[in-house]
Formats: sequence, C-alpha cells, structure tokens
Amino acid sequence: MAESDQSEKTEDPTQKNLDDALKRGDVAKNQEVSTWFSLVGAALIVAMFAPSIAEKLGRGMAGILANLWQMPVDLGGVRQLFYTSGMMIIGAVGLPFLFLVVLAIAGNMVQHRFVWSAENMKPKLSKISPLSGAKRIFSKDSLVNFAKGVIKIFAVGALMFAVLWPMRDELDMLVMRDAVMILPETREISLMLLGAIIALMAVAAAGDYL
Repeated sequence: MAESDQSEKTEDPTQKNLDDALKRGDVAKNQEVSTWFSLVGAALIVAMFAPSIAEKLGRGMAGILANLWQMPVDLGGVRQLFYTSGMMIIGAVGLPFLFLVVLAIAGNMVQHRFVWSAENMKPKLSKISPLSGAKRIFSKDSLVNFAKGVIKIFAVGALMFAVLWPMRDELDMLVMRDAVMILPETREISLMLLGAIIALMAVAAAGDYL
C-alpha cells in the first residue's frame, strides 16, 4: 500500500513530534500579531515621547549650533561633532526605541514562550539550490502571503486616503503655519493615522492568527 501524503494527515501530532518541532524552532507564530504590537508601540511613542524627543533634539542642536564656531575644522573636530550629535540622538530616542523593542518581543511572547533554536542557522544545500528557491518562491504559501500583502497595501492606502482627504484644506495650509504649531498638528495627524491603521491591522491580525 502506498504511503499516505503527509499533508493529508488529520491525526493530532504526537508529543514527540511536538518536542521535535520545538527543538527546530517550528512553533505557531503569526507575523501580523507581531506587526500589530510594533504599530501600537509606534503610536505610544508618538503620543508619549514625541514632545520630549523634539525638545531634547531641539535643545541639543541649538547648543551645537551656538558653539559651532569654536569647533576646530580638522579631523578631530569633525569626529567630536559626530560623537556629540550621536550621543544627543541616543539620549533622545534611546528609551523610546527600547520601549519599541520590548513591545516587538511581547508580540512574539504572547503567541508562544521563548524558544532558542539554531536549526535554521545550520548550512543546508537546499538553501542555495536555485530549484529549491524557486519552489519556495512559487509555493502556495508564498503566493497566499503575496496576495495578502497586496490586499493589506491597498487596504491601508485606502484607509489613509479616507482619513486624510477630509483634512486636505488644513494640510495645504500647514506649510504656512508657524514652525512651533507644525509639530503638534503633525503629531495629532500621525496619531489619527496610526489609530486607524492599528484598528485595521487588529482585524487582519486576528483573522490571520485564527
């Protein structure tokens, strides 16, 4: 009797198969859920940290420009300028970036506990085989993921258009506003866009996860 196709099996996997899959790092994880957590993190950063980031960067740049004439024009001066600017940027965005990393990790941890596997790091001839690569690219899963990606792009684009179109007159006048007023209004518009996208991606992530 011919062996049945592995893809047609309907029995539940044995505990040994589950343990083997865990060792390979082959666990149930959905990228849409992780993306949603990252979007939530970005929205929280804009809502909570944007004013302090702008203030720190503005104060730091003002200090650099005010003392720029004292900086020697040589390799050491340029190196010091890059070091000072870099430390200023790290000090301003370091905590928000760490917050975003924590949420990105949380997006994976809520789906499955932490798993460390070096299986995918092992060299395999199938990974460099053009035939195997073509099979992966044109597989059913790849085509489905491509179709979902195209649908998401159009859905997000349509959503952004729906949010921004009623504000088109206000956006036209934004460039004529005082610089002090541009940042708060830009932050408000960004939060509106992120909120709408997060709501859309929540539905997409829930459906894709199921």
